[in-house]
Amino acid sequence: MSRTTLYALMALHVVCSSGGYIFGKAAAVGFEDPAVLTLARALGAALIFFLGTGTLVPRPRFTPREWLQLLGFAFLLVPCNQYCFLRGLQHTVPSHPALFYALTPLGVLALDSLLSARRPPGVKLAGVVLALAGVVVILRPWERGETFSQIRTGDYWIMGAVASWIIYTVVVQPICRRHDPRTVTAWSLIIGAALMLPVAGKDLAALPMAMIPVDVWLSLAWLTIVTSVVMMLLWNLLLRNLTPVEVAICTNAQPPTTVLLAAAMTAVGFLDRQPDLGSLFFAGMLMVMGGVLLVQLRP
Repeated sequence: MSRTTLYALMALHVVCSSGGYIFGKAAAVGFEDPAVLTLARALGAALIFFLGTGTLVPRPRFTPREWLQLLGFAFLLVPCNQYCFLRGLQHTVPSHPALFYALTPLGVLALDSLLSARRPPGVKLAGVVLALAGVVVILRPWERGETFSQIRTGDYWIMGAVASWIIYTVVVQPICRRHDPRTVTAWSLIIGAALMLPVAGKDLAALPMAMIPVDVWLSLAWLTIVTSVVMMLLWNLLLRNLTPVEVAICTNAQPPTTVLLAAAMTAVGFLDRQPDLGSLFFAGMLMVMGGVLLVQLRP
């Protein structure tokens, strides 16, 4: 693909992801059990991909060893990443997950350096220190009070989701270059949905669906169609054409776009007004973004 096309796809991914944090928050609050919401989201995406196999999605031609790898990808993607993400969103505000996902390039660099046994240059290490200092400022462990305690709890779950996403980004790239990314995406999510069935299948079947508001169902639809299907296809397609660190740059633009979108959605009454996180939040955001940009500087 041309660079212009790749950058356009990256921009589309950023726009979709910003909406994912906003609608994900609405869905996470509307569903009391994050495991049930994770399963409902995964089943919806799995159904779309399963029905599209053979037409929109090429049929799988994986070796037995690759099917085992897909099982690992599915575990990282659904029970780890999606569950932790939705559980964290129940407690934190949409702007925080966007900022923590911006750490993806930093995590990809660290994991890639560890696997290749190479020490990153000094400027990149400085970027890591600056970004982590920004995370501490955002978490503010010295703050007391129920509001900040609840937000911190959600942030820790989000950081678990980010960690599993970083590992997935690094380990899935080789198979995305051997097979069509659509097939890898589809069957990772189909298997991931199957892994969640024993955990939340009974609770999902007993869910009083008529009691859930329409806006929550619409938010779930966004998570299923846009976040799980469209964005995952875009991510794996980019991984086929770029390195994991280059693809992770997508996350750099997510914090400011999510903050702006959250403010707009709050103004029209879709979201409750976020707690005033004040100057410390924006200072931490600048530190994280500055550190991430240092990490991505080429020698």
